[in-house]
Amino acid sequence: MVIKIRETGQGFKSFFANVQEILRQVVQHQIEAQLEAEVEAYLHRRSHARRSGVHRRTQAKCRRCGSREAHAFSRNGHRQRELVTSLGVVKFWLPRVVCACGGSVHIPFSILQPYQRLWADVLAQIERWAQWGVSLRQMQAAIGDELSIQVGLRKLNEVVHQVVKPTDIELTSVPPIVMLDAIWVTLLEDTPERKKDTLKRQRTVKERQKVCILVALGLYPQTQHWGILGWGLAASESQEAWEQLLLPLEARGVYRQRGVELFIHDGGKGLVASLDLMYPNIPHQRCLFHKLRNLWQAIQTPDGLSREQRRDFKRELLQLVTPILYADSLQEAQQLRDRICAQWQDTQTAFVDTLKRDWHETIAFFRVLARYPDWPRTSLRTTSLLERINRILRRLFRSAGAYHSRAGLLATVARVLGPMLLI
Repeated sequence: MVIKIRETGQGFKSFFANVQEILRQVVQHQIEAQLEAEVEAYLHRRSHARRSGVHRRTQAKCRRCGSREAHAFSRNGHRQRELVTSLGVVKFWLPRVVCACGGSVHIPFSILQPYQRLWADVLAQIERWAQWGVSLRQMQAAIGDELSIQVGLRKLNEVVHQVVKPTDIELTSVPPIVMLDAIWVTLLEDTPERKKDTLKRQRTVKERQKVCILVALGLYPQTQHWGILGWGLAASESQEAWEQLLLPLEARGVYRQRGVELFIHDGGKGLVASLDLMYPNIPHQRCLFHKLRNLWQAIQTPDGLSREQRRDFKRELLQLVTPILYADSLQEAQQLRDRICAQWQDTQTAFVDTLKRDWHETIAFFRVLARYPDWPRTSLRTTSLLERINRILRRLFRSAGAYHSRAGLLATVARVLGPMLLI
């Protein structure tokens, strides 16, 4: 039985190879027929036909004298070319055209570009890989395994840089909720200094720098459907850095008139400044997890308590804030806050000041609930969903330690976030 299975497998491979060879021959004949038809159209006469007395201009152009007169051009045999297709390497004969001055004539073929080696189907596959965040070496290995041909990394890099990124395409549907956050990572940057390594080679000295990946996530609270809107590499979480991420999102349709109702963030000063400037009429919700963490750190415990007693004291005090999050209205939440502040103003000044700080952003989700009471409030108060996505990136960043290039860092991010993109 094992022998039969092996024979069947070998038979299938042989059958598939024969099919591919037949398809390559069909593609070869179709390419040659298309090229001959286009030469005939540009010269305004068939092969072996005499020139007519009518002077006609054509899009074909002599590379030497620049002439576009069809009557000055004639066929000059063929030369063999190769194209890398999804079926493998296809060899075909390319028609040559010469001018009366002796110069070669450029024919603007519709299916073939000058010096083109990769055909449109292979280029389309490379573009898909680029959108998915596949690295250049992985592309090179895949093409080598499937087509048994080596494509250089430089050529792959040229194709990748010509791809229209999904993050540049206008959104077909804009999510009402947008979450924003940053992840810090170590990047090794080149310095002007150079030194010799153990083999006496000159090497550029690199220094460690902290950079951040800015990420935007969109959420549809009605269906809990979500996806990544975009990301970017920045030196800091400054206002300018966040605007570089938000401006392309606005160009894609992320603004109030398209349905954006709420931004959720961790309260960074640069991010708040950019949101106040670009979206002054959209509520900005401060992530309540970060707010509660700041409140926990602001609580002053009495002296003489053990570690467990201090933790219990903080937990009991923090539980007083919980009813604010589940209040039925903004007015009720305001009353609960005033009651806590009046009770603890003298003994927990830092705690009360932290509670009052950025209060309008702490309870911004009530403004959205007033318009959409059916939306789950748990989706309107924290960036927990985005934090779960960021946790995947942080694990990769920790295992890498530091990245030697911006391209490598962005490729890692694209490999994780690319499949989650909202289009």
